[in-house]
Amino acid sequence: MYFIGGIPLQGPVDKTTADLKFQFGTSIPLWKNIGGKEGLDMSFTYNQISVWDFFDESSPFKDNTYVPGWYLNIPLERDRLLVGIEHRSNGRPMRGSDNDTFSRSVNYAFAEYGAYLPNGLVFKASLRGGIGWYDEELTQEVFWRFLGYGDLTAGYRNDKWELSVKATPTFGPFYLNLEANAAYNIGFCSLFAQFNRGYGEALCDWVRGYRPVPYIRFGILFGHIL
Repeated sequence: MYFIGGIPLQGPVDKTTADLKFQFGTSIPLWKNIGGKEGLDMSFTYNQISVWDFFDESSPFKDNTYVPGWYLNIPLERDRLLVGIEHRSNGRPMRGSDNDTFSRSVNYAFAEYGAYLPNGLVFKASLRGGIGWYDEELTQEVFWRFLGYGDLTAGYRNDKWELSVKATPTFGPFYLNLEANAAYNIGFCSLFAQFNRGYGEALCDWVRGYRPVPYIRFGILFGHIL
């Protein structure tokens, strides 16, 4: 769970562009140590990502992304394989008019392999595939243009620091969604900074021809990023 605020690195900085962003998630174990194998667990998860135009008039929410899912964690000595299915949407109705083009919804299966090295380095690679709704159109475009078919993550962690960079190749105008995170543990929480460039945080930005600007935000983190 994190709560951060920041500004765009391109264009004007004012009450309509500065914002707050927060994410929280939970995991409910459904079946632990399946078949007697320690660490082989099945769980239901829920994550929510919200971008809040807190400083604008009436402080409206720009977008909320809801991500329920089912995960199967497969331990591989010090590494991990995670497979599952997720639904990702912003909860907006599909009205099909030219003036309401912000309803987005995708359903997909995924697999993520994570390698956790003794020196603190972490490498992750994931693949996903499914189908998505772009307003009233059922299309693969939400994957190749906006969400991507997979991610590559490199990171480092020790008792105090966690650092990560996640790259998501796409075939749209940006060609790459990029997110970089840094967290410093101060005890009850971590000081947290995040850089985001691309279509990775607000589904309402999944609009043909729209190029989201990069953002830098700072705040606090409860938990871990890797």
